[in-house]
Amino acid sequence: MSRPAIQTPSTSETEMVSRTEPSTFGYTAVHNSTFSHVPEVCVEVNTYNLSDQYPDDLVSQETFLMFSSIHSGVIVPVLFLISVSTNTINMIVFYKHGLQERFNLCVFCLAFTDTMNLIAGFLTYVQLPASIIVQAITPDATALGPVIKAVEDYNLIGLYGFNWASQLISTIVACERCYCVVRPLKSQTVLSTKTMAGIIVTVCTPVVAGFFVVSLRWNQVCNFDSNTGSITFVPGASKFYLQNRQLVDILNGTVYGFALPGFCMTVVTVMTIITVVKLKQMAKWRETTSSARSLSAKEVALTRMLVGTSTLFISCATPAFTVFTAILFVPGLRLSGPYNNTFNVLVKVHEITVFINSSFNFFVYYKFGTKFRESVNNMFHCSRKRLSKQTDTRQSESSSATRLTFRRQNNYSNTL
Repeated sequence: MSRPAIQTPSTSETEMVSRTEPSTFGYTAVHNSTFSHVPEVCVEVNTYNLSDQYPDDLVSQETFLMFSSIHSGVIVPVLFLISVSTNTINMIVFYKHGLQERFNLCVFCLAFTDTMNLIAGFLTYVQLPASIIVQAITPDATALGPVIKAVEDYNLIGLYGFNWASQLISTIVACERCYCVVRPLKSQTVLSTKTMAGIIVTVCTPVVAGFFVVSLRWNQVCNFDSNTGSITFVPGASKFYLQNRQLVDILNGTVYGFALPGFCMTVVTVMTIITVVKLKQMAKWRETTSSARSLSAKEVALTRMLVGTSTLFISCATPAFTVFTAILFVPGLRLSGPYNNTFNVLVKVHEITVFINSSFNFFVYYKFGTKFRESVNNMFHCSRKRLSKQTDTRQSESSSATRLTFRRQNNYSNTL
């Protein structure tokens, strides 16, 4: 049987790829169905048990494989469905509220980048649930080839750059709200909507484009175990990476792994604290004056919404930042290293937290945003109302047709 053109990377190449990065590429996607032949996109190998080779690893090979299957086959598809539906609603609602307002523009762009991030994750891991479904219908079929080919040919892993764009937009939102509270009059003239749009484009475009460069470092390799019938996907070093190793390592390990997450977490935390403190001071001042209560209630609602989104962002960004930092400073925490399975599990936990952050902003908006909640309720209420009206119309038409038929039958009987 002839072998495909994909080559299995050497150990040195694999270690070079993984020493400085927890890739969002999906290190290992496992399909445990037994094939009667080697799939066209895979190379036949004799795998070994990493738990036996690295006895100090805290996570066993069996535990990792089970967690990997749950992550790729259940968690990622579910979060993808949640993200697409909720972020679509977010974009519709804030578009209706008017993108000429800075805050609406920011959260609209945030919903878009979050959706793109989940699309990248789904495309990376859809190969596992797709193969399970197809294998259940046609045991000898291979559904993995087209997915892998599309991901590699079009460099779709680069879409993960929208994750960092989302983090930057969250940072921009926190800064914008803080500036509006601290300098309410200046913010109306200094920060126009066009200025905010320019800031978002200027900041996010190079970040997304840069990760498309980083994603060129990987060649996904499919290994087929002829003994167990399992398929394992591992990243191999590309020629681009071997030629530009220093540049790619700096971008992926230092910029995307440490600098950007650390910067965003720090700024969001500081801006949120300043905003909360300032609003509390303003609330105390209003208690001693004759200011209207409605303004205070509005600002309290805004504070809750800001604190809610910032808390979600910080709680989800912290594991990612911790994983990247640990990989930079713990030599054995890498692919094919002494803590290989622990490394892979941490990477997938990091991915889950990132995907959660991209999926659950809707619930924060709905809970703390009065105007947002009213818009969503009205949108679905109108949909139910239209559906109910259409149902009533059909029932009315059906009743009219029944009565007309009955009358015709009576007239016919009377004529006889």
